[in-house]
Amino acid sequence: MFNTIIYKVSGSVAYITLNRPEAMNSLDPEILLEMLEALKASHDDQAVRAVVITGAGKAFCAGGDLKWMMSVRNNDWKEKFDCLVRDFNTIILYIRGIEKPVIAAVNGFASGAGFSLALACDVRVVSENAKFNQAYVKIGLTPDGGSSFFLTKMLGPARATDLIFTGRMVGAQEALALGLASEVVPAGSFSERIEQVAKKFAAGPPLSYEMAKTLINEALGPALEAQLDYERDFIVSASLSNDFEEGLTAFINKREPVFKGN
Repeated sequence: MFNTIIYKVSGSVAYITLNRPEAMNSLDPEILLEMLEALKASHDDQAVRAVVITGAGKAFCAGGDLKWMMSVRNNDWKEKFDCLVRDFNTIILYIRGIEKPVIAAVNGFASGAGFSLALACDVRVVSENAKFNQAYVKIGLTPDGGSSFFLTKMLGPARATDLIFTGRMVGAQEALALGLASEVVPAGSFSERIEQVAKKFAAGPPLSYEMAKTLINEALGPALEAQLDYERDFIVSASLSNDFEEGLTAFINKREPVFKGN
């Protein structure tokens, strides 16, 4: 049914596994379309009462697929990249809108849009091997997927600025201390613990969860959707710059970029 994800329902829990381990589960148009289809399936299935999003292999999600970006860079780039970001934003809003608990099971590296994906979920349970970073600055881009919104709301402007401007790596224990993770789990028992957490949510009161999530979203206000639009405009604009061209080329060639501000 799917080429780039694994969708499985076990009892009352739907598991969506990003399944591009050879590409660290990075995001291209196909995986985004399949993720949305799986999320809709989990929403429509009345037997499903909790949803888990995780990654196959050593990564949760490494963000946008830079090799895909290189392959379309000279072929209707602006339109294709804008479409990619729009599709990702649709997923973020869908996760926030789904009336069931959505758990990010962060098994490993969560970078850029992968970090944003985890932030959009209701709960983040992370492996001791998990690492997070806002990688956009490394290649001359700007945050997307609501990360500028979620991080500022969760951490405040100063800490959000630190993570976004530096792109530094945040380990599992620091994520826990910052409140970005609800718990850190030993790698050897991670799958078992995720199953326990998911089953606990699935056994909880669905109506209460639905109403509570609505209240939380109302408290956040309509700003998320507006911020996603701002982010899309800015990241698409940044993607047309020479700095992004330099950042992308430097990353592919494994060297330090030299940014010039144009």
